[in-house]
Amino acid sequence: MQRLWLWPCLLVLWLVGGSTSHAQGTGASTYHVEVIIFRTSGAREGEPGAAPPRAASGDAASGAAQVARYLGPLPAAKLQLSGARQKLAASGYRVLAHTGWTQTASTWGSRNGLPVDQLGLQVPGLSGSFLLERGSLLHFGMNLRYTPEGGAAQQMNELRRIRFNEKNYYDHPGIGVIAVVTPGGR
Repeated sequence: MQRLWLWPCLLVLWLVGGSTSHAQGTGASTYHVEVIIFRTSGAREGEPGAAPPRAASGDAASGAAQVARYLGPLPAAKLQLSGARQKLAASGYRVLAHTGWTQTASTWGSRNGLPVDQLGLQVPGLSGSFLLERGSLLHFGMNLRYTPEGGAAQQMNELRRIRFNEKNYYDHPGIGVIAVVTPGGR
């Protein structure tokens, strides 16, 4: 009779222990990011860089800060912007890069991004990083610098709130970016 009370205690300990290990093992959410970087046909080499970044909607981060982690390239079968790339090329735009990757998000406001060279982008004259930040809302943006051979540097610095599976166009007089972010799971 004395051992019967032990079973409910063991069950509770097992459930609490199991849920704790499950919570610790799940980690941060992952995101699939795909971008096309292109040179606009209306670029004038002497124009100044972009305006300062737009202020994104207020979004306080809670808890410890998280840094974005690159998890690997996105398989070609998961790329969604191939049609947009073809339309850009057919319209006379010069596509500089089309790539996709999986990553975790940084904490909102950290301004911690993934450098273009870490993403495998080997575009002459292109440097900078892409930002994906998560608070109560998701924000995506970039801080890119493109210096065409023999031309003036073009700076694009923008961060804005986005929604999953929506194409986002980032405009600049010299370069443009089309991006889509989809949930990757846990």
